[in-house]
Amino acid sequence: MVQNDTPQPGGTAANAIQSALQGLWQKAQQAADRIRELREENTSLRGRLEELEATVREQEALLTEKEQKLKELQEKSATPSSVDVGDGLLYLSPDEREALERQITDLIARINAHLGSDDR
Repeated sequence: MVQNDTPQPGGTAANAIQSALQGLWQKAQQAADRIRELREENTSLRGRLEELEATVREQEALLTEKEQKLKELQEKSATPSSVDVGDGLLYLSPDEREALERQITDLIARINAHLGSDDR
């Protein structure tokens, strides 16, 4: 809408001033409405930002925890465990140690089965 600041023919200066003030008032109301909308949007965005920052902090804490666990597991797997074999120590990786334990358990089960079937 285009406002004409010059008085209309046959109109009075008071009508022109009244019309200009009314146009100015409408623009001020529109500006106030837009400012209110922007403030509400700003408040909403700040709340969302806080939520996202909290999520980031939680995820960073989880990541740090998982990285620490991974580091511990890598250190454990890199360190061979030792088994006393009489004259010295035998160094085994965790996988080798687990396989040896399974073999020993299997042998013990076989021996127990054999001893249990003996008819004396």
